[in-house]
Amino acid sequence: MMSVFFVSNMYNITCRNIASILNFVVGFRWQSEYP
Repeated sequence: MMSVFFVSNMYNITCRNIASILNFVVGFRWQSEYP
């Protein structure tokens, strides 16, 4: 049961990191394309 919680926790953190990185990259490209 503990391992399931650990895996889901890591999955949540990874998803948030990917989402923030994607948001940063998309925002950066949008700003550079449309100043």
